[in-house]
Amino acid sequence: MLKIAVYSEEKVMSPLLQEYMGIWQRDTGCVCTVRYYDNVHAIMVDMDLEGIYDVVVVYRSWDVADVLKNDHRAGSLVMIAAGINRRLYDIQPCYILYEPVNAANFKKVMAMAVEGSRDERRFTFVSGRVRYSVDTRSIMYFESELRRINLVTTEQKYVFYGSIGEVEKRMKVGCGGFIRPHESYLVNPDHVSRCTAHEMILTNGKSIHISATRRADVKRYYSELINC
Repeated sequence: MLKIAVYSEEKVMSPLLQEYMGIWQRDTGCVCTVRYYDNVHAIMVDMDLEGIYDVVVVYRSWDVADVLKNDHRAGSLVMIAAGINRRLYDIQPCYILYEPVNAANFKKVMAMAVEGSRDERRFTFVSGRVRYSVDTRSIMYFESELRRINLVTTEQKYVFYGSIGEVEKRMKVGCGGFIRPHESYLVNPDHVSRCTAHEMILTNGKSIHISATRRADVKRYYSELINC
């Protein structure tokens, strides 16, 4: 069942958003739970207790959208805006809906957001009782330390419990997928700036050793990548 949150600090807009949400649910037959908020603290507390929402609709509040996106608290983010704003680029990726809003364009953007929340390019995990959803394209690498996994993105680092083998099974394999140069690492090749027979240099300058037992796999991976 989908979990959807709608955030609006303007109480006059809330009934209209509820109406459009009801029309969308009725016309699509979508089974979901919807919660409405006018306080950012409340929505963050609920997410800490119950996990992220598949879709979050935010009405005009760029600050709230920025928090949700940067904390990876929303599977898909829908931003309803009065017009073009330079802050739009800070909260990408998101689905933008410009006013005036009507039932037709609301249904259209919700369809895209729901589909986006099911995107295989997202990696979902739990850290400190909080459920996160991260775009895999932003992930630089996973590192295993005992029973903990360090997930490092272009923006920040997360830690959760698991094994590197379990993570490897969840990630896409083959052309364009992640590669395992070492027993303790799973690397996104999109963030590799240079690769030799013995090490990978990532775009942030980090060096990852390629173990002797993995060199053939790394060489085969890049050969297949060239032929994809």
